[in-house]
Amino acid sequence: MARGWGVIELVRGILPGWAPELFVFVTQLGDVWFLFVVGALCYWFNDDRERFAFVLAVTLGALALTLALKEFFALARPSEALRFVDSTGYGFPSGHAIGSTVFWGTLALAVDRWNRGIRIAGAAAIVTLVILSRIVLGVHYAIDVVVGVAVGLAYIAFVVKGLRWRPTPAFGFAVVIALAAVLLALQPPTTEYGLFDSVAALGGAVGALLFWREVGPPDGSVTPIAGVAGLLALGVLSYVGLELSIPLAGVFAVNAIVQAGVVAYPRIVGR
Repeated sequence: MARGWGVIELVRGILPGWAPELFVFVTQLGDVWFLFVVGALCYWFNDDRERFAFVLAVTLGALALTLALKEFFALARPSEALRFVDSTGYGFPSGHAIGSTVFWGTLALAVDRWNRGIRIAGAAAIVTLVILSRIVLGVHYAIDVVVGVAVGLAYIAFVVKGLRWRPTPAFGFAVVIALAAVLLALQPPTTEYGLFDSVAALGGAVGALLFWREVGPPDGSVTPIAGVAGLLALGVLSYVGLELSIPLAGVFAVNAIVQAGVVAYPRIVGR
C-alpha cells in the first residue's frame, strides 16, 4: 500500500469504464513478443544490419536487466483485487516500462527516416501509452513504471555512448546481465517463473552473441513471404521454449536457437 498512493484507483476513476478493455491491447506495445517481432523485422528488412542488431542486443539486455532488478528487489505487484488481468512475477520495476523505453527509444535513434525529434516524440508517445496501460490494468503501481522509464533511459545512455552502436559488446553485456539475473533468481526465496525467465534470457543472449561473434553481419535479402515464414517458424520454437514444461537446459537451448535464428535468418534465406 505504501507504494500505491491510490494512483490506480484515481486513474480508473478518471477514465471511462471501457478503458481497461482497450488497454489490454495497448499494453502489448511493450510485450516482449511484440518488441522482438518488430525488432526482427527491422533487422531483416534494413540494409544496416549492424545498427539494428545493436537494437536487438540492447533489447535483450533490457529484458535481462528487468529480471535482475525484479529478483533483487522482490517487491510484489498490486493486490489481485486491483488487477484487471492476471500477471505473475514481481512488480518492481516494471518490465514493460524498461523494455518499451529501451526498445522504442533506441529504435528512434537507429532509424534514419523522418525528423529525429518526430521519431523521439513518437517513441515517447508509445512508452506513455504502455506505462499508462500498466497502471490502468492494475498490474503495476505508479512508482514501478516511473522507475522503469528512468532505468530504461539510463540504460540507453550507457549502451549508446559506452558501446557506440557495436553489436558484439552489446550482446556480451546482455549475457553478463542475464547471468546476474540467473544468480539472483537462485537466491532464496527462489521463484519458478523468475529462474525460468532468467535462464531463457541468458540462452537468448548467448545464442545471439555466439552467432554474431563468429559470423558477423549476415548477407542475403529477406522477402516479405520469407519474413512471415521466419516469424512463424521462430514463433513456434519460441513457444516451445517459453510456454511448455521442459527442463531448464532445454529452455536455455531453445531460446539460444531462437535468438541465433533471428540474427542468422537473412543468411539462411540467402542460401
